[in-house]
Amino acid sequence: MVDDELAVVEEADRFLRELRLARGRAETTKAYAEAVVLFLTWCANSRREWRTAARDMGLFMLWLKWTPGNGGQRRVVVPGPGAKPVRGESRINKVLTAVRMFFVHAVVNKAAPTWVLEQIYELGDDRDLPQEARGESGAMRYRMRARHRLQEPETTIDRRVDWLL
Repeated sequence: MVDDELAVVEEADRFLRELRLARGRAETTKAYAEAVVLFLTWCANSRREWRTAARDMGLFMLWLKWTPGNGGQRRVVVPGPGAKPVRGESRINKVLTAVRMFFVHAVVNKAAPTWVLEQIYELGDDRDLPQEARGESGAMRYRMRARHRLQEPETTIDRRVDWLL
């Protein structure tokens, strides 16, 4: 991955290489690369250091929702009444997932401070899960839950097969 001056963005490049080569996830690499580019673009446009920008993920989410992509002419976003979002909830959640994985990779490789994880995850336990989803030992277990996630609208699936009629 390269920046506007064609210099390699070392940590992003390392993350994507590991994703593709070490984990064998070629199908995910392109989508994650696009998400990381969106995040790094937002950081550059808003003059934020990417390593510490996790504290402003809510602002990044707004930027994702309202800022046009490469074809957009405006850099400042001022959505008015009735404005249609540029990206939907599902797409924004996918971008956030990739950015969270990028941050986890950066923290593990000592390229970002460990407190970043506290900004993107909250610690939860299994008490709010149904009994069937808890472990058999009965001991309380902890899990990390993403702090920033949009509620996606439920879609109904039409299972009719019109061609049979």
